[in-house]
Amino acid sequence: MDDMSDSTLEIPVLEPNMQVDFYYRLKSLNELYLFYALSKTVAQLDLQIIDKQLHDYVDQKSLKKVASFGLRGEIIFPIPYIIENNPSLLGYYRLLFGFSKKKFYNGDVFGPFNLLEERGIIKPGIKNYIPQLCSSLIKTAKMLIDGLDELSLPIVHDLQILTIGAALRGGVNNDIGAIAVTNIFNLIKNIVSPYITDIGEKHIKIKNDSNRTAMIKFLSDPDIHISEKIGKTVRPLLSIEIKGGRDESNIFNRLGEAEKSHRTAKANGFCEFWTIIGVDVNLNRAREKSPTTSVFFNIDNIQNPESEEYQKFRDLLCSSLSIHIESSDIKDKSLCS
Repeated sequence: MDDMSDSTLEIPVLEPNMQVDFYYRLKSLNELYLFYALSKTVAQLDLQIIDKQLHDYVDQKSLKKVASFGLRGEIIFPIPYIIENNPSLLGYYRLLFGFSKKKFYNGDVFGPFNLLEERGIIKPGIKNYIPQLCSSLIKTAKMLIDGLDELSLPIVHDLQILTIGAALRGGVNNDIGAIAVTNIFNLIKNIVSPYITDIGEKHIKIKNDSNRTAMIKFLSDPDIHISEKIGKTVRPLLSIEIKGGRDESNIFNRLGEAEKSHRTAKANGFCEFWTIIGVDVNLNRAREKSPTTSVFFNIDNIQNPESEEYQKFRDLLCSSLSIHIESSDIKDKSLCS
């Protein structure tokens, strides 16, 4: 290698696959936990209420310092009104303040708030503690801005990315899969919201139009189980596999994994099988790899309320659950995009 005069030397082409995965991971994080998610939520809320809570919870000196940087207060300070309307934004502030999930949620104090970030859920027993949570994190925010001599949206973003960094490099495929499942959980929760009777980290229970209980469980093999209870009998309805990875070269292997899960579900009595994927594929080849799949969906398209694929997903889901949802019934269309 010291002699570079050899014209026959072939230098291999390196594939930036990890960076492509990082890009899509960051894109998903931005929609859930970064500034895009915050700004989209704030755009739907009453600014007068936001301003009132900022003045109620944050001292004037701190608000003025943030304003001197050209930023609105909610970019730095969490308030109950915002967290209650989009609980997942707890992740925005956690990332801003530099805490990993493990460090932040490990223990009895912050641990119970994990469902806010992970599933966008506020359990009845937790709701009363949201003001205290915000008051505590506002004190953390004040310590942060007191230690900085400059602050801007790019700096806020950089601080959050620094917190994310280690997690991005460690187990990126698992992280992408987890985010994909979280996105679909929120999508389904939003669609069926008028019928929900109970919700938890890994389940959504509804009462359908036949006055029967339907259960949507987020587990594994398959990723989502949907069943209906008829008297004392539980009838399996729908098996959904989520393959959210963005590596096109690996998609057919992932479809093979989905096929195995669907076959197991079929043996257990499920009668319909959907596969949600993160890349565009040739459907004929996809069906060769997973012939049990009855419908393929693209994860990006079904999160766009204006797309035909989203409408198809919504309509077929409602049919499977025996519920009737008009577009105007959906609680928050922006949560689907």
